[in-house]
Amino acid sequence: MDDLDVTWIREAGSLEYIAELAHQRRTFLICYQLSLITREPLQVAHVRQALTHLYRKVPCLRVYYDERNGTKWLREATHPNIDFKVLPGNDASSVIDCLRTYRYNSTTGPLWCARLMSDVSSHKTSPILPDDSSVSFPHLHQLFLGFHHGIVDGFTVMKICGLTVTLLNDVISGNPINNEQLGEHVSPKQTMELVLARKALIEADPELRKKWVDETKILQEKKSFFNQIYQRPKEIEEKSLHVERELDESTTKRFFNTCRAEGVTVHSAFTALTNVAFIDLLVENGIVQDTYSICNGHLVNMRRYWKGDVSRSLGCHILRPILLRIDTAKNIIDTFWDFARSVHQELQRNIKDGTIIEAEAFHMINDVEDTELDLDSLPADGSDYHISNMGDVTALVTEGGDHVKVTRVLRSISIHNLPGNCSHIIHSFRGKFMYVLDYNTRNVSTEIANNFCNKVFSNLIKVI
Repeated sequence: MDDLDVTWIREAGSLEYIAELAHQRRTFLICYQLSLITREPLQVAHVRQALTHLYRKVPCLRVYYDERNGTKWLREATHPNIDFKVLPGNDASSVIDCLRTYRYNSTTGPLWCARLMSDVSSHKTSPILPDDSSVSFPHLHQLFLGFHHGIVDGFTVMKICGLTVTLLNDVISGNPINNEQLGEHVSPKQTMELVLARKALIEADPELRKKWVDETKILQEKKSFFNQIYQRPKEIEEKSLHVERELDESTTKRFFNTCRAEGVTVHSAFTALTNVAFIDLLVENGIVQDTYSICNGHLVNMRRYWKGDVSRSLGCHILRPILLRIDTAKNIIDTFWDFARSVHQELQRNIKDGTIIEAEAFHMINDVEDTELDLDSLPADGSDYHISNMGDVTALVTEGGDHVKVTRVLRSISIHNLPGNCSHIIHSFRGKFMYVLDYNTRNVSTEIANNFCNKVFSNLIKVI
């Protein structure tokens, strides 16, 4: 690509750099699946046109990597480069698996792609929506969007999904498309300023530094319970697989209302449910204790700590997750909502105190002698699993328009070739609770993953 067609942006941040290292191993890659219903069959030309407008209107979709003075930088292309294909069949899982291991061209872009399955099945006899949309919108399509994690996070992708749906409706309607940008591709400057300020506090406080040294040692010495219930075969292809679940509107409403009545967030309640289900899984596999120390990691949108309006801040703005070690009694289901409230209080305290910032600051101090980031040197963080929650994404994704409506949105990420076991991915859309369990076959079998999910949701039904 000619230098006249590109613009140097800035040096890649540490997470952007790690995301590219992971991409070279075909992991830490994102796939979103949008289920679309339309009045008429989607025309491929309309989809391509909408994606071209998307490229033009979203700065981070024009970004790719390049070397400059011996360091990795981000550049922005000015000429549209769209990676889009129409796929036959209706095997959505195979597309998700493909896009979560996709090899992008990091040095030319694009670092995202789109795949379409058109008219995959009729839903006239089993309406996806509670109204009569299945009659007026008889055509079902699956649109998959894949992303390099270095250019986006969940907040950014949900906004991109919403713009994609809006553009599709506008293109089909023949409406003019303006040049307004979805937002700005923002650097991690504000996050790093917070981390550096916390780093200075730790360096000036020996007791605080000792606290982090001790906590890190505990986590590094902790062995995940998954290692005790799954004996990995010597010859196994390590890969990321996933399990999907979804609650209907009625059950979702009951769950959310119960959480509200009990004074906890959905995230806190679901965290408590995963712990209860995990203990059930352990007991079933012969690991019986009075109390279990379960460690889970919680991903946080770092924009929550920034100053000013962050609604247009695009890019990847996450850090290593908050790690919570939660002592959970074997029979905790008997007093579940008391337990959920204790989880809620601990999680809210950590979020308010900025524990995630302090942890990153300590890692920065601890890793100061490292001259180069290396995935092989990343230790296991001691967690049994991670949880990522985006809340209600309906406003971000939108429900659609006159020609195209969205019935569901799922998200998934690859985690193989990385330290970690599995990730619970949750959000709600149009009144339904949607869930994906991404798991690493190195540490979790398909049987265990399905059993884990079943126990989470059977316990959910019990407590509401």
